[in-house]
Parts: sequence; structure tokens; C-alpha cells
Amino acid sequence: MNNKEFSELHLRVTIVPQQVSWPGPGTRHWQKLHDAANEARARVSRFYTLADEIDRNLSISRDAKCRERSKAAAEAISEFDSSKTLVRAREAVELVTGKRNFEGHLLPEIAKDRDATQRAMKQAEKGWQRAIDKIAERSCQTRGPSGVWRDALK
Repeated sequence: MNNKEFSELHLRVTIVPQQVSWPGPGTRHWQKLHDAANEARARVSRFYTLADEIDRNLSISRDAKCRERSKAAAEAISEFDSSKTLVRAREAVELVTGKRNFEGHLLPEIAKDRDATQRAMKQAEKGWQRAIDKIAERSCQTRGPSGVWRDALK
């Protein structure tokens, strides 16, 4: 296993590892949930690649590297905030679970799928936040007493 494969595996284990137990992306809401998990991992992977490039730059100081990573992390996190992928997943889940709640008497398998869908949505949301936290951790930021990430150099 090379470094890239290991990094991808590590991201799969740390960001929405439960995705492997989700049903395949056969329906719209499951497709959106899979998209959210995959996008979160891809965004972290892109940031890690950028942070590694910054770290390999021998012409700048350690503090400058930290500032560069922090700036790149701020951009990556703002891209998470502006992404519509998680919002679309949430909307798809709300639509399908709302429709199923409206139908009155549910067959046990429909109720089971509804519960699994809601559980997966919570997992995707936690994974999205975990991805943001991974970026902040790698960027010289520390978590303050309030739980908010802040620049370690300040």
C-alpha cells in the first residue's frame, strides 16, 4: 500500500466510516448522502495535498508555513460552508422521510429505511464537521476553551 492509498483509507476511516454500511446510491436521497461523504473526504484530501506542498517549501520559515496553511485552511473551510452538497442531501432526506411520515401506516421495512436514512444523515453531518476539524488541525490552529478553532500563532 503506497502513501496515497493509505491516506485515502485513513480519510475513509475518520470521515463517515459508516458509509460502507449504507445502501448503494440507487435512490436520490442515498445518492446525495454518498455524495456528501465523498465530497467531505475529497476536500480534506485536496487541503492535505496543499498543506504538504507548503511544508515542502524550504524557502520559507516555520511560522510562515503555519500562516500559509492557516490561510489555505480558512479558504477550504469557507468552501465547505458555501458547498450545497450537504444541504441537498439534507433536503433529499427531509423530502423522503417527510413523504413516508405523511403516508400514515408504514410497513416495517419502510420505517426501517426511514430510520436508516435519518441515521445516515446525522452521520454525514458529523462527518462533514469532522472533515472541517481535520483541516483545522492540520493548519496550525488550536481549539480554544469554547471549542472554536483559532490560529495558534495569535
